[in-house]
Amino acid sequence: MRLFKHRGDIYIPSTKLKSDLEQKILFAGLAFILVFTIVFIAIFGIKYDFSPKNFFKPNNLEIVVEDNSKTLPNVRGKHNFLFVMNNKNTDEIYVCSLIQVDLDDLSYTVCTIDDETEIDGNKISDIYKKGSAGNVLNAVSSLFGIEIDYFINQNTKEYRDLFDYMGNINYVVSKDIRYKDNSYYGFNIKVKSGNQKIDGDLSSKLMRYYLTEKRYDLVDELILTALLQQINPENYERRERIFSRLIDNSITNITIKDYNEADDEIRVLSDETTGAAIYSVSPVYDGNKITSASINEIKGYFEK
Repeated sequence: MRLFKHRGDIYIPSTKLKSDLEQKILFAGLAFILVFTIVFIAIFGIKYDFSPKNFFKPNNLEIVVEDNSKTLPNVRGKHNFLFVMNNKNTDEIYVCSLIQVDLDDLSYTVCTIDDETEIDGNKISDIYKKGSAGNVLNAVSSLFGIEIDYFINQNTKEYRDLFDYMGNINYVVSKDIRYKDNSYYGFNIKVKSGNQKIDGDLSSKLMRYYLTEKRYDLVDELILTALLQQINPENYERRERIFSRLIDNSITNITIKDYNEADDEIRVLSDETTGAAIYSVSPVYDGNKITSASINEIKGYFEK
């Protein structure tokens, strides 16, 4: 042990030179290990991922990227329909409407015409009684100079049953309605204004009432509302049963072949992302005849 006489004395151990040599050797060894490690990581890191994320990842882990996008078929073309609703006992026409399904622009267009409309001197109601909905199709097609592909003819009961099977719709009634038709096959209707749940029975009565008021536009509106709401994903899943009911409960020239070929079109129109546009065009009359200007306007909507 060394006792310092003065505060500034310095003690130098006899082994200082030996300690310096050992430190240099140690530092040199550490430097070599550090350089070797850096070179090793640089060379093998190119081929292997030494990141902590990859190091702790289980060997059997699979990364699945869920694709939520849905590709719909590419569909094109336009189809014109004639819809006729009649009294099954008297063959009196209640509703006669042109409906276009436009797959090019994804839209629906409806034009309801009066059953008293004269075509070449004959009223539509008389043409129907003497023939059928097929005869009305030919007459209306000739009047407007358009191609009508299909017709669907239902009596009021058949219409109500199919409508109810496809489901009620939400429809805004513009005013309070209270009306009674006292004819032998008349009807009563009482409904409040505002948003209403509409079933097949009320739908048929509303259309008949609107036609007594010559409100062809409101018949169009009701049909368009049903098209938008009833052609939906749920009904697409049971489309075969709906088509079977249509065939059993109507007179139509739509065939099974037509139905099968239209499956992609039905799928697109039923998809909740489609968002079809809607259009309505109402006839203008001079007596029982549609004016030339109105005929040309309607033709413009239904030409293909």
